[in-house]
Amino acid sequence: MAFLAIFVDACILDGTDTGECTDPTDFDLLMPFCKAVVPYRACLPRYQSLWYNHSALSKDRFVQQMFTNLVTQRKIYETNTTMSDDDTDEWGGSRAITPRFTDNPDCENAFRNYFCWLSFPRCDSEGRSLLLCRSVCENFMTACQYSSDLWRCGDPKYVNARSAEISTTWVDQKLVYYRAPYPGSPFKDNAVDPDTDKPLVVCTPSLENSSRSLRAHALRPVLAFFFAAVWCILVKGP
Repeated sequence: MAFLAIFVDACILDGTDTGECTDPTDFDLLMPFCKAVVPYRACLPRYQSLWYNHSALSKDRFVQQMFTNLVTQRKIYETNTTMSDDDTDEWGGSRAITPRFTDNPDCENAFRNYFCWLSFPRCDSEGRSLLLCRSVCENFMTACQYSSDLWRCGDPKYVNARSAEISTTWVDQKLVYYRAPYPGSPFKDNAVDPDTDKPLVVCTPSLENSSRSLRAHALRPVLAFFFAAVWCILVKGP
């Protein structure tokens, strides 16, 4: 085990051991769906002999399956001629469905990036997995043409309300907010080197030319919540 530790670091998020920091050498085999957008050292599920499907490959397949299902279902709604002729949205309301994914590869790519970067966060030099960059959320909302009132890229204390939640509960010198966060939050702002204009590795993905701002390791239950929450956004109309 000590020998393996030389090559693999445990990735930690908020003090919790969540997986193993893994170099992208074998990503072709470990995560064929997400490999194209995860060229960095990433936090992957740690091997567990009692749970044979607890692996990067099974997680990657799960992400691919859920991504495909959600996009396919959304396109069915967007291209349904009966609903379009009746000026009816997917909820039966009297308004047309807003096309987001149909003939919009930018939206699909932003959606896929969101899933992959949330599922396989970047590791920093100390072996800690990094929070999702706020620009990833902003890029998804923009590419898929969501109106500003549907954006969920702010701080968790503003989620599900028009005003900030007022918290008086402190844990580990941090205020705790109880409103359900949007998947991926809290987000972290990107940062660049002022001399080179290159991105600093402060959040996931921190890659050049990827989801710039507009100026975890996550287990299956967390991913399921993510897909459910995003689905609620997807199925909304204008």
